[in-house]
Amino acid sequence: MNTAVGDIEPGRNTLRLRAARQRREARVRFWRVFAVSSFFVVALGANLYVGAVVMMGNFGNPFESGKATHGSTAQIKRTLFDGTFCRNIVFDNNTSQSITDRVERCDKVPSQPKGKTRTQFSWGGR
Repeated sequence: MNTAVGDIEPGRNTLRLRAARQRREARVRFWRVFAVSSFFVVALGANLYVGAVVMMGNFGNPFESGKATHGSTAQIKRTLFDGTFCRNIVFDNNTSQSITDRVERCDKVPSQPKGKTRTQFSWGGR
């Protein structure tokens, strides 16, 4: 009988070691899957965040003033047919959108003849 108990004990020990190894492998497999999944979730989230920031940048801020920065504007000032008024257009060079479009009184020399006058164009809105 003594030999039967001795044969059972190594079998239980082997089963215990096998169960411990399987638990350890399952834990390692779980953490590997967790790490890889976390990487892809973070990568996808970062791409969505950057895409949203870029899209919101394209829409612009509705609360900011209508003036563009000084370096990215151009101004066109053209005399109208009557010679007294000028059309003053300021537009953004990057988007080609008009910032201001006003008709105002010209400040020109009175000795210039009415009719065709030279269009004044300046980069930078000056």
